[in-house]
Amino acid sequence: MSRDFKNGSSPRRPGGPLSRGAGILALGSTLLLAGALAGCMGDSAQDMVKSAREHLDKKDPKAAIIQLKNALQKDGSLGEARYLLAKALLDAGDLPGAVIEADKAKAQGYTSDGMSALQARLLLLQGKQDEVVSQFASSHLGAPADEADLQSTLVGAYIAKRQMPEARAAANAALKAQPDSLAVQLMNIRLMTSEGKLKEALAQLDTLLAQSPNAAEAWQVKGDLQELAESPVDDRIDSYRKALDIDKKLPAAHSGLITALMRKGDKPAAKEAVAAMKAALPTHAQTFYYASIFALESGNLKEATDLSQALLKIAPGNDRALYLAGRVAQASGDLRQAESNFAKVVSSTPDAPQARIALAQVQLRSGDADQAWATLQPLLEGKPGPTGEALALAAEIKLKQGQSDEAERLLARAAELNPADITSRVGLALTQARKGQEAQAVETLRKLSAEDKGVTADLALVSLYLRKKDWTHANEVIDIIDRKTPDSAAAPELRGRMALFRGDRTAARAEFEKAIQREPKALTPANNLAAMDLQDKKPEDAARRYDAAIKADPKNLKPVMAQMGVRVTHQLIKPEDAIKQLNEIIRNFPTEPSPRLALVSLLVNKQDLKQAAAVAQEGVTANPDSAELADALGQVQLAQGERQSAITSFNKVATLQPRSPLGPLRLADLYMSSGQPADRELAAAALKRAQAIAPGDAELAEKVAGKSLAIGRPELALQAAKALQTARPTFGLGWKLEGDVARARKDWSGALAAYRKADQLSKDAGATMPNTALAVALHGVLVESGKTEEARQYANAWLSQHKQDTLFRYHLGDVALTKGQYDLAEQYYQGVLADAPDNAAAANNIAWLKLRAGRTDEGLKYAEKANQMRPKVAPYLDTWAEALAAKGQTTKAIEVQQQAVAQAPNVPAYRLRLAQLYVTGGKKAEAQTELKRLADLGPQFEQQAEVQKLQAAIR
Repeated sequence: MSRDFKNGSSPRRPGGPLSRGAGILALGSTLLLAGALAGCMGDSAQDMVKSAREHLDKKDPKAAIIQLKNALQKDGSLGEARYLLAKALLDAGDLPGAVIEADKAKAQGYTSDGMSALQARLLLLQGKQDEVVSQFASSHLGAPADEADLQSTLVGAYIAKRQMPEARAAANAALKAQPDSLAVQLMNIRLMTSEGKLKEALAQLDTLLAQSPNAAEAWQVKGDLQELAESPVDDRIDSYRKALDIDKKLPAAHSGLITALMRKGDKPAAKEAVAAMKAALPTHAQTFYYASIFALESGNLKEATDLSQALLKIAPGNDRALYLAGRVAQASGDLRQAESNFAKVVSSTPDAPQARIALAQVQLRSGDADQAWATLQPLLEGKPGPTGEALALAAEIKLKQGQSDEAERLLARAAELNPADITSRVGLALTQARKGQEAQAVETLRKLSAEDKGVTADLALVSLYLRKKDWTHANEVIDIIDRKTPDSAAAPELRGRMALFRGDRTAARAEFEKAIQREPKALTPANNLAAMDLQDKKPEDAARRYDAAIKADPKNLKPVMAQMGVRVTHQLIKPEDAIKQLNEIIRNFPTEPSPRLALVSLLVNKQDLKQAAAVAQEGVTANPDSAELADALGQVQLAQGERQSAITSFNKVATLQPRSPLGPLRLADLYMSSGQPADRELAAAALKRAQAIAPGDAELAEKVAGKSLAIGRPELALQAAKALQTARPTFGLGWKLEGDVARARKDWSGALAAYRKADQLSKDAGATMPNTALAVALHGVLVESGKTEEARQYANAWLSQHKQDTLFRYHLGDVALTKGQYDLAEQYYQGVLADAPDNAAAANNIAWLKLRAGRTDEGLKYAEKANQMRPKVAPYLDTWAEALAAKGQTTKAIEVQQQAVAQAPNVPAYRLRLAQLYVTGGKKAEAQTELKRLADLGPQFEQQAEVQKLQAAIR
């Protein structure tokens, strides 16, 4: 859960743990304390605990901490002292320390109502609202103050989970326990605002202030509510100042005042407010936060860096702290650190738009346009829709990728949102061009280029000229870009892309190499050259393309991993050497997930699951906040058969990324794999949780619908389809998924209606690419419903419009295969291979058909071809083994079928063929082992008759 410094997360303590004073004691006070401590060295541990309680009652956590630590030095078994120390540390703003001490108190067996209330609050402040509810929802404490504290914490947990009725019930319980408590009344007032009762909340707060005019926190809350009510900014400023006049150590009031002054545009007053906060709370997180912002704005990057780093030490996982530290690092030119900080925010809060935009900007500036696009894409597709800033950045990325048409569409959308912005004016000009007013568009863009120091208008001009294949004018504009950015790789990169458009690969190489000379750290030109090398079948050259980036920035992991990826994928390095090098990379980058993930993948491929699990576990220990590593560990554990451990890991993924569906989807897959009825229900529950996270996510809806149909829960699939339709009514996929549900229910008319609606929406949206998946589904329904002639006409019409659609032709092959029309099926598959020679699936199916026709030589040839193109794929290995057996090569067939079983150990048919081959090869013991395993499956494996026949043959 993202925790905002201002207003915190705990309704009982509006300032949250980071809002408690942690000020440095004055020198005189320190000396007095030292003297007092010297005088009480003979005090007992219990006396020190009693003294600490008095300090806590006086709201002096610093003095209490000193007393409690001395008490624990004398007697470390005092559970109450641990509990009070945790409480004092939390009041002082040290959440991590408070958690540690509370855990120690719990481990020592200390229990009390206060301890229960504190544990709940600590869980909430760590963002663990689910644990708060599961552990404490049914709890009631005897002491009124502790009961009010616990129920207030539950309010915060329920609000985080958006369970407002439950939040109200908990608030009422807190009010019943301590109706006169100021903290409880303020919590209730805040809840009223969440319930949409802002006017009533303000009225109740005014009544409270009339009764308690010196309640500092109440004045601070009034300022917060005035902000929600959009009251005049001076009214808010006045409320925050009144709060601070009463209590200068109220962090949330300082924060509210600074924010209000900044919104008013009164920077001098805001700067004074920051200075006042420094004086009152010199080491508080919010002090560091605002002081860092002002240092950044004034250009004092060293001070901003020091302050942001101090902030991160206090609040290492706070989104606002990480985002600010990222901005400071970006301004300082430390793009790698900026990227790391922004990525942490996006990982914990995937729907944080500014962090996602900032991360994409840094990635683009670092020369990785593809990664920038992957980062930004969720913003372009989700609700409430992308901002103009996001669209403009997306357009810039597409221009860098050479996709000018898509860039122009994005700029046009940006123009609709913010017509006055220069990027939007560029978009409007491009809209003119698409409407045929090209001359006017060019003139507009030339004027914008002259007035803009940036290159947005120039990039748009280049895209216009490239679309017209007007190489001369495009080159003239690139020269302008070159003059504006003489040290940048942008101009040579564009010239390289233009050369590729013209088919001049030699010129393209020269320009990309020039781009690397200008910016050795840039990855995009290195990626371009590596891609060209791979196309030319020169993987060694491709790997060397990253040498310059590694040399220029040895602390940048990206080029190191890119080079390793080329070497491993193209077998330029032996697996054992790759493992050694990855271990070395891990030593150099101990907290980075990617090298460990690559090493885990290599070890899994080697079937060394034990070592893979060890590497993944070490990664989780070194980087406990990495959902990717927790996910990798879970997958290895599942492969090892350690089901419960895998469940724990996937639950951790869900906890680390509560707004990502990955964890629930992994759990759904795990439960689905067992085939047990009880697990199907658990899978359904996991799918529900996944779908609820992002009902407007198209990819997620498709996954949830497919998996729901696989476990026989079409109602869940329909729910995902309808949610997508509601979220994105003009997007055809929602109706395509509805068609899939109807098809599974054999509701042919309903399926056809939904598919046709999806097709019409796709056409209305101006789709330029054929929607083959939809065409396959629609044709499939026509076939399944007996509309043979209509299916034939549809197929002919589709192929006449989309002659190169190999996927649809492959589907027609499958239809013919299902009908037993083997010759027709082979014709379709051969057509697929003619257009896509690397289609391993088509080659495998042709092999299978050749074997059925008794043409074993041809069958073996195509089976070998399929396995060369896609090695270690179980169905292809199975076909190859069958072909080898048909040729009498039993020993080789056994070896290949063993590989098929290793790739898909839960497919009984592969084990049956292996048993058959063992019998043929005279390996009775091995055959008996496999046959017993199949016999133990009972009715779950329908070929038990064949199993019994083989068992009888070898007795």
